[in-house]
Amino acid sequence: MGRREEWLRIGVVVVLVAVIAVLFLRDQQDGPERVDDPGPSVPTATDDVRDVTSAGTPSPTAGASETVPSPPPGLDELVCEQFRQSVRLRVLSFNTHRSTGSLDAVAREILEVDPDVVLLQEVDREMIRTGGVDQAELLAEAVGMDGSFSTNLVRGTGGYGTLILSRFPIVQQGRIQLVRSPRAEGRGLQWVTLEVSGQALRVYNTHLDATRPDVRLAQARQVAGVVAGDDVPTVLGGDLNAWPGSAAVAAIGSELTDTWQAAGEGRAATSRGGRKIDYLFARGLRPLVSRVEESGASDHDRLWADLRLTPPDTCGSATPSP
Repeated sequence: MGRREEWLRIGVVVVLVAVIAVLFLRDQQDGPERVDDPGPSVPTATDDVRDVTSAGTPSPTAGASETVPSPPPGLDELVCEQFRQSVRLRVLSFNTHRSTGSLDAVAREILEVDPDVVLLQEVDREMIRTGGVDQAELLAEAVGMDGSFSTNLVRGTGGYGTLILSRFPIVQQGRIQLVRSPRAEGRGLQWVTLEVSGQALRVYNTHLDATRPDVRLAQARQVAGVVAGDDVPTVLGGDLNAWPGSAAVAAIGSELTDTWQAAGEGRAATSRGGRKIDYLFARGLRPLVSRVEESGASDHDRLWADLRLTPPDTCGSATPSP
């Protein structure tokens, strides 16, 4: 996961530094013994200063023995390859049902999955119906992640919408208004850009119309059009209120890979009605496994997927060491 990957990379750097130190010590120990009565030294145009003995054989001087040896050939390439190792990350999509089962219960169920990125739907922010608390802020604090909230519905000073939580830095965020029928609840496509091991990752979170299939299909097509223009690795998740065989799911699936179809294990249903209506899609990441975990805090179960992100190969273009 995110933290384990960072510790692994730190360990690689420590090992590489140790290798250079060993090479330096071996260079000192394996060099020829110094001559007690050297002849006159002859400096050259480089920093490599040698003593000339009576036999004409150069031997290192005190200055030369302190010179740090050049890194072995290919070290730059080795470091580059270590730092472009793929990252395994876990993404969770969860409709919290406005946390009516209590914020603590929702936070516990998030932590049980141990995700790196969380996509939550039906989150209240200072809404009277849920006690006026800022659920987005409290959930972010409870799980120890950065958060980005997107409002789809405004009531007085409160809001209702979607929330993205991340262990990785959130460097950009925004919202795209989705089409809707007159007087229907507002719907949006929330997005953030994350920095994952120096690489950009786009993450989308949405909650499509629950009552009208024609509106839901129009929203899905709009979402597909947005993600089609992305040129970076992409994850999209949320409550689509649509069955796997529906036109709405097919529209989004035309641009992204359904992680459940690619790597799902166990039961697929995510709603209390026994239907799968929650999804995680990806492009530019390889689905490794996807599962559904039962929830006691919401009327939706939790859907998560492990994905592998591999950075682009830029090592071959690295400037070689002089």
